[in-house]
Amino acid sequence: MSKVVRFRSPEQFRRHAVAAVAPAPRRSIRRIELPLEDPAFAPTENVLWQRISDELDFAWRQLDLAAASINRDTVSATRHRPSLHTVDMVGQTLGQLAVVLRSSLPEAAVERVPMADLRGRLQRSGGIR
Repeated sequence: MSKVVRFRSPEQFRRHAVAAVAPAPRRSIRRIELPLEDPAFAPTENVLWQRISDELDFAWRQLDLAAASINRDTVSATRHRPSLHTVDMVGQTLGQLAVVLRSSLPEAAVERVPMADLRGRLQRSGGIR
């Protein structure tokens, strides 16, 4: 609740007036904040890859919001637990792919992917199956 303050004069109002609040800094659209001192995470200069990685981050956030709304209903959450786990894994994969695409050294960024199965798929040699 806000407190109602009644002022008797303009001078009293000026003494209690609150200075304009500067707008809060905008949050990054990226879900993962990377250490900038690591050269593998230095941003690429390819603008298209940066935009694609931003879109992957956006898709991750949308999946996360959808899963969160399903989780609010306990019956649905219990019934669809395996599917929600799959949605979470897909979201994490999108986020890690965004990190690799955004990197100026993608091969080094792949080595730092925390999901071992994704890292293995990205580092495999041979044709695509």
